[in-house]
Amino acid sequence: MIPLVKEEKELEVWGIEKCYFKCGNNTRFWHWRTNQPICKECAKTHKVAEIEKCHPKYKVPTKAQYMNSL
Repeated sequence: MIPLVKEEKELEVWGIEKCYFKCGNNTRFWHWRTNQPICKECAKTHKVAEIEKCHPKYKVPTKAQYMNSL
């Protein structure tokens, strides 16, 4: 299972994102190490190794740093 964090309500101005896995689901959940939106359904059936970083130069923060940046 892919670990997810929920997008905070303050970030709703960005809108709801489509799941990275092209399932068509909208989601407010993210895999924080790759900064990719992933729905709960796909998180159950996919592995972290299947996800690419949002950008090749994306520096992976700690979970605490990621949560503070929200």
